[in-house]
Amino acid sequence: MRDQFLEKISNKIGKDCVNPYEFLSDNVSGYKKRRINGIITPKKIHDIIEIISLAKDFKNVKLHPVSIGYNWGLGSKENVTDGSYLLELKKLNDIRKINLEDGWAIIEPGVTQGELSKNIIDSNRFINITASSAHSSFLGNSMDRGVGIRHQRTEDLVGLEILLPSGKLIRVGWWPTDKKTPIYSHGVGPSLVQFFTQSHFGIVTAGVIKLHQRMEFTRTLRFTFQRSNLEKAISELQRWVANGINSGVLKIYDTTANRTYGGKNNTYTVHMCIDGIKEHVELTSDFIIKECERRGIFSDVIFSDNDKTKKDVIARLVEAAHVGDTSYNDELLSQTLGGHHDMIDGQSKGWIFFLPLIPFTPEALSKAYELIDEIYDETGIQCGATINSLSESIIDLVVSICFDKNSNEQSSAFLALDLLHQKFNEHGFVPYRLDVDHSHWAKIITPNESEADFIKDIKSYLDRNNLISNHRYL
Repeated sequence: MRDQFLEKISNKIGKDCVNPYEFLSDNVSGYKKRRINGIITPKKIHDIIEIISLAKDFKNVKLHPVSIGYNWGLGSKENVTDGSYLLELKKLNDIRKINLEDGWAIIEPGVTQGELSKNIIDSNRFINITASSAHSSFLGNSMDRGVGIRHQRTEDLVGLEILLPSGKLIRVGWWPTDKKTPIYSHGVGPSLVQFFTQSHFGIVTAGVIKLHQRMEFTRTLRFTFQRSNLEKAISELQRWVANGINSGVLKIYDTTANRTYGGKNNTYTVHMCIDGIKEHVELTSDFIIKECERRGIFSDVIFSDNDKTKKDVIARLVEAAHVGDTSYNDELLSQTLGGHHDMIDGQSKGWIFFLPLIPFTPEALSKAYELIDEIYDETGIQCGATINSLSESIIDLVVSICFDKNSNEQSSAFLALDLLHQKFNEHGFVPYRLDVDHSHWAKIITPNESEADFIKDIKSYLDRNNLISNHRYL
């Protein structure tokens, strides 16, 4: 083995934990492959402690930690820069403890949302899952501020276990003790759980995840509207969300997203969850039906307990996801990209995401779609978008681009992505997650220079040798 650091690691934690690759296999987005010095796959926390200890004897060792690596559309396992060692945490996959009575679980980075879901699916608790693969990491997605079907995943993080670049293992936030205390992540003093999200300050080895109480009755409603009614529909939907009509994240798939995911074409489709006491759900459902009839904006209202929704892959996923069931997640993934989760990065079909936050107003959504139309005129790339309401005032607009990586579409898709960043930023619509090719936008969209300087100061204090090399966010 030519690399002395890898050889030392191999001797210390096992040859089966080390692979001297120079480049990763292709990623689904077709982003440039960064040169790596090898892949290290520890089996336990002590292995990572050994890796950090050995790194002190070598100059310029950089570790790029990933959980499972299914960060599709944003770079998968790729780092921002060349020359790091990929540290895969997929074998740290223990569900250390589940407490259904109090509503928490302690999990490691390699635990998938599907595995955690199956462990509690028949209980009085459920987890906030995303529409991504059941095989994706719950903790990894939470650390990058992914959005679940109920809310942003950062709200599920209540405690973290972190291995600092010094080799010290710390715990922050709420952790179970002998005493029964309320689950409250902030504690007293500085709140440190969110301090480590989207950071390069340490390696997260475990997290305490909030388990949510299962509702007495849950129903999802599906209805449609046309683009000509976009502003009227958004105005009405915002009013419903602001007044607490729905539960969780209101999801709207636009025309292109519908076509991409195999749904109905030439329309926008709304998926709304209502849950609680059954009588309340029935009354709210009746209200929505009457409002749809009265206003003439929406049509084709169908409840999840109607057999027609069973033929719609998106409706099936959304319905199951709201109760913490990942059974249909990979069915949608396969229909979108034509492959299983372990084949997504290696195939010819490309997938890119742009994830801006948009004010929940008719004017903002109209402007966003004007920009998407402009980009189509300039590049020939038709972007799809899913509208997710994070609150009564914020929309997470998931803009997706599907393309053929083996054709001229790839260069057009990359140009479209550049234009999305430029045009949306000009109107104050900034992304909350970034891909590996646009990490430089972190500095552009950070509100002021003093914040960026402060982050650099913290990084320098915690990691003066720059051991943790994920620089996607400053």
